[in-house]
Amino acid sequence: MTQPISTADRVARGVVSRLGAGLFLGLTPAAALAGWWLVAGMALAAALSILFALSTQDASVDGSAVVVGILGRIAAAAAAASAFSRYVLGGSEVGAVAFVVVVAAVVLLAPPLPGVVDRVAAVVVVGVLVVVVVACFAITPVELAVAPPVDAPGTDEPLGLLPAAVLLYVCFAGSPVVGRREGVAVAGVVLVMTMTTTVAVLWQLGGERLALSPAPLRDALAAADAAGIEGLLAIGVTVACVFALRGVLGDIRDLAPVRPARVVAFAAGVAALGALLLDPEYTLAVAAVLLLGEAVIRVLVARRNRA
Repeated sequence: MTQPISTADRVARGVVSRLGAGLFLGLTPAAALAGWWLVAGMALAAALSILFALSTQDASVDGSAVVVGILGRIAAAAAAASAFSRYVLGGSEVGAVAFVVVVAAVVLLAPPLPGVVDRVAAVVVVGVLVVVVVACFAITPVELAVAPPVDAPGTDEPLGLLPAAVLLYVCFAGSPVVGRREGVAVAGVVLVMTMTTTVAVLWQLGGERLALSPAPLRDALAAADAAGIEGLLAIGVTVACVFALRGVLGDIRDLAPVRPARVVAFAAGVAALGALLLDPEYTLAVAAVLLLGEAVIRVLVARRNRA
């Protein structure tokens, strides 16, 4: 018999499943769009997720939202696998495919994990991010020898705030079946961690260098003369990406109208193919747009039902 999941376990599961590809990969394209304005974009993305959580509670299921949501989570799964590969495996596409296969097998075949596992995973990931933040602020960043051009990617651009917010929405998009209060709590915790990490990485690298970084947290540690803790970062990335992939595949199983196991297996196959063939930033952007679209559809359905 499956044990009921406590509110604390749900919050921990939500937090650890969101601190994944969005944070590890999304800062680079967001910085290229907005520079330091990406911080405001991060806050806007969090605000949107909270508003959607408050607006769509108890809304009826809509077929188009289900399809868009499943597609968005497939793209998010591919991005999570690519983030793991880039930080831990040196960018191996084959390793990303194997990662998807292993996690999907666990989701489909293993019994549900006890809630304490989610709490431990959340503590590990949050703890690693705190260490990264402290390391980035522990040393004054090195100034660039030559000033970048005024129109270089990563320069501060207010007009980039909205597209950066759309891209970073993937950091806060979660399960459509989570409770209202739990969803708000998760968004709040994730906002605090992503915001502090973003500011620390930006402070150490600057917008221009961040816009060119394939693995921004790792590069920020190297710039801060803290490369010795890259192994710890790899552990945090691994845990975060495992639970992020587990989370999106679990959501796909919950959303699937029929034969959920087959839908999850098919989704995992498509995600593995995406991680093998597509640029990680591209899959992340596709995931963000589709998940935002799912949320908008749910809001419209909820408003129609209340009319």
